[in-house]
Amino acid sequence: MDKHPFLRNFTNKIPKLLFLLAVLYALSQNKGMLFGHDTEPVRADTPTPFDTTCANAFFKRPVVLSTQDSVLYEVRFEAGNDDPDGYVIAGKRKTNSARGFGGNVPVAVFLDDGMIIRGVRLLENNETPRFLRRMDEERFLERWNGRHLYDPQKRIDASSGASYTARAVISNVNNTLAALLDRKPLPPPRRFAADYLGESAVLLVTIMSLACFVSPQSTRRIRIPLLLLSIAVLGIWQGAFLSLALLYRWLLFGASPLVRFGIFAAVVLSLLLPFLTNRRFYCAYLCPFGAAQELAGRLGMRKWAIPERFLRPARWARRGILAAAVVLLLILPHFELADIEPFTAFLIRSASAASLTLAGLSLAASFFFQRPWCRLLCPTGELLSILRRPVRYPKRVLRRNPPGCR
Repeated sequence: MDKHPFLRNFTNKIPKLLFLLAVLYALSQNKGMLFGHDTEPVRADTPTPFDTTCANAFFKRPVVLSTQDSVLYEVRFEAGNDDPDGYVIAGKRKTNSARGFGGNVPVAVFLDDGMIIRGVRLLENNETPRFLRRMDEERFLERWNGRHLYDPQKRIDASSGASYTARAVISNVNNTLAALLDRKPLPPPRRFAADYLGESAVLLVTIMSLACFVSPQSTRRIRIPLLLLSIAVLGIWQGAFLSLALLYRWLLFGASPLVRFGIFAAVVLSLLLPFLTNRRFYCAYLCPFGAAQELAGRLGMRKWAIPERFLRPARWARRGILAAAVVLLLILPHFELADIEPFTAFLIRSASAASLTLAGLSLAASFFFQRPWCRLLCPTGELLSILRRPVRYPKRVLRRNPPGCR
């Protein structure tokens, strides 16, 4: 009998853990970010990179820029003009580095010759194109137009289909203008229901899932309520689901555990419990899309069993999707992980067509097969399975009489 099963399980998975850490390190080096810090440090007081290309596009004509500090630029339509025809404020990195969903979203603020704000534009960034298009559709960047530079700052509503990006833009504009005018910037807006009550609800559902994980037999009666809560709270209300996109974003920009304490606790448990116990936690008890599939299956007809000859190749398909996602992240700077999984279908205003299609097909198949997405295609589930499954080392064949022995 093994007297130290926990230690044996841990040491068995060390090579696998080291391999995963090496992959994560490669991904972070490829983007130059790790947990919100530049892997190649850049001084925070350096100016935000800016050139005439953006100014020419905004003013719709060639312009001449001049500056003394690379923060406030004077704009002239003719090189010989004495008085500026406008101004551009680009700020410094320390005041223009708030991060959206996919990275930093630095801004430039354009003013006319009377110091009236005429527009805000995003500078070079790696933000998700879908969220940028959403802001363009809502004309979000026009919400500062018409304000005088020296007017008191007013709060800008971040309600948008790209709320992470919108909040980052608001923060960068406020901080950049406040630093130029030597004022204290407005604190970022906080929404109690979404930020505290919502995270507390996520934490409560996580605790219920943990109780089911620890004692599955005695908690069978709360299985259906748990599925409904997972869909309603983690899926529809908070969008707090574990995914490759979330893990990758946290790897690059950090997790903000004090703000998103509910989803942070859920993710930590979802990674640690499979690694330490060899049992599924998130996939079986907490995943909102898995819950939606299970409920759809309960409403459907008798399930068809997926033949074993399909299940075995499906395991390799999941591994292939996961490996392909890593390769695409390394070679394509704007590859969007959320598009290869159906989870963002809960966030209908931000969901891509690919995610909605995957979600619709998977839920339709759930009426006939048990959790088809989870069992056949889910790359996040495969990542958790890699943490869960022990490494199977080749067995050594011992001979009674090795060659050369008598």
